[in-house]
Amino acid sequence: MSEWIQAIDQASIPFLVWLQSFQSGGLTAIMRFFSTLGTEYFFMLLLPFLYWTISKRWGVLVSLSLIFSSYLTGIIKTLFNLPRPPSPPVEKLWHETSPSFTSGHAATAMAVWGTLAILVHKVWFWLLAVFLIFFIGFSRLYLGVHYPADVIGGWVLGLVVAWAVLAGAPRIEVAVRTWSAGKMLVAALALSLLMLLIHPVRPEAGGWPAPGAVQLAGMLLGMLAGLVWDVKSLHFRVNGPLRKRILRLLLGLVVLAVCYVTPKLLLVQLDVTSYPMEQMLRFGRYALVGFVVSGLAPWLFAKAHLAE
Repeated sequence: MSEWIQAIDQASIPFLVWLQSFQSGGLTAIMRFFSTLGTEYFFMLLLPFLYWTISKRWGVLVSLSLIFSSYLTGIIKTLFNLPRPPSPPVEKLWHETSPSFTSGHAATAMAVWGTLAILVHKVWFWLLAVFLIFFIGFSRLYLGVHYPADVIGGWVLGLVVAWAVLAGAPRIEVAVRTWSAGKMLVAALALSLLMLLIHPVRPEAGGWPAPGAVQLAGMLLGMLAGLVWDVKSLHFRVNGPLRKRILRLLLGLVVLAVCYVTPKLLLVQLDVTSYPMEQMLRFGRYALVGFVVSGLAPWLFAKAHLAE
């Protein structure tokens, strides 16, 4: 199958060159903006916004779609290990180092915005979601970092993940809500460790486990741990006046930024050279980020009388 995809990729190079013939400073800035909507930094704003101010359920389902679409993209990239478009003749307008197939931006765009579109269930939001999904994927072609097959493959993957999350998560929730907090936490830890174990590693990655899998498994564990706290004790509620929701979001983002940046600065200061230790600290960092969103921040909101 790799040979078949590579043949299609080679045939599509003239299309990418033609597409970039319309290149201009303004258009490049617009396409970079759309690509930014598929990055970690944007999702670290979107997911807390949903969970803290709109709907906990939406926040959880969209988070799961993001995590699993990103995780599966990492597996597929590693297994196929296909090169990105050659430069020249294609000009690279965005820095990337991972393999080409499939597009992570396209997969997460479809998974996140597709999940949200189904949850919101409004015509205007469907139109917005389709617009964003298309242009986030299209931007990857214009910026010279993906072939059309990568983007289409990402869209298909994201659609499958969105369907699986929306169909499977409610059923799993019904089953696990009767469990004790300890059993829930053990199951969350087991799932995150399984994600580390089964994710393949690229030879140039530096060793096991794969860094991408470490981030996603850590974030999933932290988020699930916070959800266990919420289900068993916190009972965070999103409702409330607009003023409280805005203050809640601002306070939460400050806490999230501190918890996101501080461990990274410590990593630099400690000058860690051991790969296993580096990945262990990375796992803890992203677990902390996930826990802040679903557990620590809601607890702070209650203490600050910004939530019930």
